Amino acid sequence: MKIIDVKADNLTIPYPGEVRPAWQPGLVVTSHNFTLVRIVTDEGITGFAGTSGHAAGTVLGQVRPYLLGEDPFATERLARIYRHAGSGLWCIDMALWDIIGKAANLPLYRLWGHYRNRVQAYASAVEMGTPEDRAELALHYQAHGFNAMKLRLHNERIADDLELIDACIKATEGKMGFMVDANQATNLPSPERGVVWDYPRALRTARELEARSALWLEEPLSRYDFDNLIRLREATEIAISGGEKNMGLHEFRWLIEQGVYDIIQPDAAMSEGVSQLRKIAAMAEIYKRQFVPHHSMSGIGLAAALHLCCIFPGTTWLELMYEPKTRTIECYQQLGGIIESKIWIGPDGFVAAPEGPGLGVVINEKRIEKYAV
Repeated sequence: MKIIDVKADNLTIPYPGEVRPAWQPGLVVTSHNFTLVRIVTDEGITGFAGTSGHAAGTVLGQVRPYLLGEDPFATERLARIYRHAGSGLWCIDMALWDIIGKAANLPLYRLWGHYRNRVQAYASAVEMGTPEDRAELALHYQAHGFNAMKLRLHNERIADDLELIDACIKATEGKMGFMVDANQATNLPSPERGVVWDYPRALRTARELEARSALWLEEPLSRYDFDNLIRLREATEIAISGGEKNMGLHEFRWLIEQGVYDIIQPDAAMSEGVSQLRKIAAMAEIYKRQFVPHHSMSGIGLAAALHLCCIFPGTTWLELMYEPKTRTIECYQQLGGIIESKIWIGPDGFVAAPEGPGLGVVINEKRIEKYAV
């Protein structure tokens, strides 16, 4: 089998309302910018991949020329191509594995050797919000079967952060688990500086969250503040998590070997390729760390994360990015209908792995033109 073409489209999918992402203070966005990648083989099999942002030019200019004529099964050898493209186009590896799974007529989690075929999921909120609307959102998630929710907490005052989580705990009558994301390791541009945590702020917050039985505290300090992250982890009982924007096997080696985090959260579109995330999962297992992949930007990346969760024998969760009035499943996960399949929870709060071959994602290519830029 040989690769005969690589296609890439920049897409802009409108949101039904304004989105104020907590990790970019002051920013208001009205659409999801996305790059859809298709790798075509001479045996009629096409693999799909994608990532946030408009990177079609980089895919076509820096990846396509070096993939043409190559064997899509050679994932380790081809990794250098997408690793060196732009600042790293890790999503290409998803498409290669999609092809391999389709050729084998197996879903990836079965092809890789699985531990489970379903994963507990948590709803991941996008905005900071108010105590009232976050409590309403928690009730919405609970009514739809979620057993856990991630809140974004980084107000000026700790008291305001605690008011948010307390409102959600009260509304759900203590029957939901809560994760907290402080978004301190993100370095995306934003109109406002936002609140920057130091070690004392992180420690005080962690201890308050411990008292509320929060499941974990995510990205409580800057990405490379290893010394203080280790101090925080050793000084508290709550699990400390992070890693979504760390890149390369070497960085995850640092995080795991030095004991920076209890929970490792690489992203299949931002951190490294799926092939390499399998190695990170193995290292997390060796060091008794949890492996909870980041959501990976769309239903394509989410499927990759789900397959990865299924091969990990330790504790894991699947992050479902979903805010019902703005960043909906239809416009974010399903890219406005380009992805016809849907990854969703069952009544017990678990998500079943796709059983279709490869990633198991169903693409309607006729809808690409509607959103192509």
